[in-house]
Order: sequence, then structure tokens, then C-alpha cells
Amino acid sequence: MKILQFIFIVSLSFFISACFSSHSSYKTQRGVNATPSKLESIRKEWQRTPYRLGGVSKKGADCSGFTQSVLSQHFRTQIPRTTALQMKSGQKISRKNLRAGDLVFFRTGRGPNGLHVGIYVKNNNFIHLSPRGGAREGSLNSSYWKPKYLGARRYIK
Repeated sequence: MKILQFIFIVSLSFFISACFSSHSSYKTQRGVNATPSKLESIRKEWQRTPYRLGGVSKKGADCSGFTQSVLSQHFRTQIPRTTALQMKSGQKISRKNLRAGDLVFFRTGRGPNGLHVGIYVKNNNFIHLSPRGGAREGSLNSSYWKPKYLGARRYIK
């Protein structure tokens, strides 16, 4: 009987630790630089990408598919798939400490969860995949984006 209890407790502890470590599977990279010029090059690569909900490639993507693909392909960093999960993971960064490659989040009221994500470049500018199609540059200080800003996360260390 004690052996069965021991096996049960060990099995339960493995199960519980797997549940609580789900976010640790998102890997951040050190030593991989996101420079403004590299991000501008990436924006140009994606500028003709149609907006497609659930998409993750240049054939069609949504905003979080864009950020996930860019960080994976260009910066060897694995992040969650959805905007909501991307916003809950990573290292929280204040607006005054933003640097190239940080993800910036907005509440637009559009889409399945009303959230939007982009990649910070420099000087309060960011790139994002627009629901109108194509990667575009935006400003955190614009009259549209400024009141919608929610916060930022860092995945590239």
C-alpha cells in the first residue's frame, strides 16, 4: 500500500510541475541583437503580407503570428502564439526602458480578443502587421496608438 501511495505522489508531483512550467517552454535568447536596421529590413520583407487570422507566414499572418515568426526566424526566440499569451509571458518592460525587439501591446477593440502587438524599433516607433495587410511602422505617440498602449514585454535578452 505504501508503494502505491509513493508512486501516486511522485506521479502527481510530475503532473503538477508540468502544468506550472508551461510558460518556461518559451525560450529567450541572449546575444541575439535586434537592431533598428534589422527590424526595418524585416518590415520590408513582410510589407506585402496579407492579414490572415491564425496565419504565421508571409503568405498570410495576423499580428501575433507576425511577432512569433519574426522572433523565431530572425532572433532564435520561441514565444507564445497568441497576443494574450505573448502579453502574459516574457519580461515586463516599462515604456521608458524599451529597446529594439521588445514587443509592444495595445487594446484596439478589434479581432478576437481586442488586442494588438508589434515590435519596438526605436524613437517610439514600432512595426506591426496591420489588419489592413502588410507590415507597417507606427508611432507610440500617435493619436491612434498612444491611448491604446497597454505595455511591453522583452523576449530577446
